[in-house]
Amino acid sequence: MDFGTCFLQPLTEKTALEISQWEYEEPYRVYSFKGHHNGYLFDSKAWGTEQFALCQGEKIIGQVACQFDSGRLWCGWSLAPEYCGKGNGHLFVNQCVQEIRKVKQYRNKIYLRVAVSNKRAVRAYQKAGFVYSETILDEIAYSGHMEDFWIMVKE
Repeated sequence: MDFGTCFLQPLTEKTALEISQWEYEEPYRVYSFKGHHNGYLFDSKAWGTEQFALCQGEKIIGQVACQFDSGRLWCGWSLAPEYCGKGNGHLFVNQCVQEIRKVKQYRNKIYLRVAVSNKRAVRAYQKAGFVYSETILDEIAYSGHMEDFWIMVKE
């Protein structure tokens, strides 16, 4: 996969519907979109301002969400299931960061939160240049399960 040929585009009903069917294998099933109502994914007011799809031509490679909170840009992304576990998550993250910076005209720090138990994502973020900032207790979406999350930052 050449992530350098990918670009951000605003979510649409079509792309949101496709993403809503993404299902991950264990132990990452908890991050699946399928089977979980996600009102934010279908909030058309956020399409193109907070929510995007990373695409290569017509193919959706990943989903990207970014929001400002207290002057900080917080991002989250999901790589399409068929591209996961192949050792190139950091390339996906770097392309997303590059595209977000371009779309948002933003050059400051980018923040994310990641479950400590999601070792694959933690490694990808570290390889992409994110560094640990602090640990918080938070819920894995839709699970009701609280666990430790790392706040990570990239210059």
